[in-house]
Amino acid sequence: MDNEDRRRVQVFSSHNVEELRVFLKEKANEPVPQPASYMIGGIVRAVFPELCALRNREYSLNILVRIFEENGLRITSTALSGYMKKLSREVEGVSVRGERKKKLQPSTRPSEVRGHLAMKLDVPP
Repeated sequence: MDNEDRRRVQVFSSHNVEELRVFLKEKANEPVPQPASYMIGGIVRAVFPELCALRNREYSLNILVRIFEENGLRITSTALSGYMKKLSREVEGVSVRGERKKKLQPSTRPSEVRGHLAMKLDVPP
C-alpha cells in the first residue's frame, strides 16, 4: 500500500507554481550561505580568482605558499599547483572526471572494436 502512495501522480495548481517561483526568486537575491569551516581545497577554491591575479603578476607558487603560511594555512606548492590546475580546468569548462572517464572507456563503434579483435583463419595458405 505504501508503494502505491509513492507512485501516485502529483498534480499542483498554477498557484503552487507561482508561489515556488516567487520563493526561488527571493532565494536568488540572497547571498550564498558560507560554510562554517573549510578544508584547504575549499580555501583555494574560495580565493582562486585572487590567486590567478597574483600568478598573472608573476608570483611564484612558492611565494603563494608563503602567503598561505603567513595567514596560518599550511599547503605545499605541489598541492597548490594541483588545486589550481583542477580549478582552471573547471573554469575552462572541462571536467576533470569527464576527461578521465573518456580516456578509460573502450570504444563501442563496431569498426574500432573489429580492428582490435582481428582473428586469423585456421586455413593453411
